[in-house]
Amino acid sequence: MAITPQIPFDFFLPEAPRFDNFVVGDNGEAVARLQALAARGGESAASVVVLWGGRSVGKSHLLAALAADLGATCLRLSAAATFPADPFVSARILSVDDADQLNPDQQAWLFTAFNHVAQSGGVTVATGQAPPGRWPLRDDIRTRMGSGLAFELLPIPQEDLSAALSHYAAGRGFDVSNEVLTFLLSHHQRDVASLCQALAGADRLSLALKRRLTVHLLRTYLNETVATDKS
Repeated sequence: MAITPQIPFDFFLPEAPRFDNFVVGDNGEAVARLQALAARGGESAASVVVLWGGRSVGKSHLLAALAADLGATCLRLSAAATFPADPFVSARILSVDDADQLNPDQQAWLFTAFNHVAQSGGVTVATGQAPPGRWPLRDDIRTRMGSGLAFELLPIPQEDLSAALSHYAAGRGFDVSNEVLTFLLSHHQRDVASLCQALAGADRLSLALKRRLTVHLLRTYLNETVATDKS
């Protein structure tokens, strides 16, 4: 028997990235550094902080969380976005996602903006898939990106995913059984962000229906997720 004829679309919307819904794993130092930066309103002894690592390790999540905490004092950009015309920005924090993929015009803009922000006492926070010294950018950009703090973001090891998800659920205030975790890990893509999104959505559904989060409920939620993605 179906749990509900149609699950409202809102249940499939991902949570806004925040520090408190990031699965930290072995990345505690990097997260603590960004949280301190946010708490101090962008004040830092370092003029640049770089987060680097492979796909789906949480680089974009942390930049979004930082921007959410800082508000208008943070200018958030990415290589896929259109940069402002004027590089003399007023932001205290310049956040650049996928900075290792900037095109030549974006690199020229960043060179001027970085210097301006640094001279004003601000910080540039950037991400890439390799250490900044290996980014395929202009030498003067690489030098500046490598002049501050760099943190490698590490993925959650596959063998630790169950414990990490259990800890995530506890942080949200609900318990998740081993059976539910086993089913989720067996029937869903295994990057942490997607797994957490599935757990959070299923939890919201269980609260709305006033039912425990069971394998049956999770299966229904995941099936509807696939149907929603295809619609």
